[in-house]
Amino acid sequence: MKKLFIQRLLLSILLMVLGFIQLYLDTSEGFNYGYVMLFIGGIILLISIISYLKSRNNKILERNMSKEYDERDILIDGKVSHFSMRFLMYVIIIIMFLTNFVVIPTNTALLIVLISLIISEFGSRKYYNHVL
Repeated sequence: MKKLFIQRLLLSILLMVLGFIQLYLDTSEGFNYGYVMLFIGGIILLISIISYLKSRNNKILERNMSKEYDERDILIDGKVSHFSMRFLMYVIIIIMFLTNFVVIPTNTALLIVLISLIISEFGSRKYYNHVL
């Protein structure tokens, strides 16, 4: 990531210098593309600085979070996955029962399963975080 930051920084400085040179040396009538080069160089400089700072902060946060990951989190993940599997079985059985009486398109059935799993996983994770 550091090498990419240096490359972006050099590119943005190069574009800005070329933009300044073109601004002062171009005496033609009409639109001067030096402004565009300055603008693009500034945007690349801003993006590279922001991405470098974010990646540095993310590495610090990852180190801090890895220390806090303990057995409680492993227990919560296990209970949530067990609950989600049981909930998935119940939803599939209900959908199989309903398809005997009502025609349900495959996309709709899969969407129902997906939404119910998202809701159950979110709810069970909140519940187990609160209880444990």
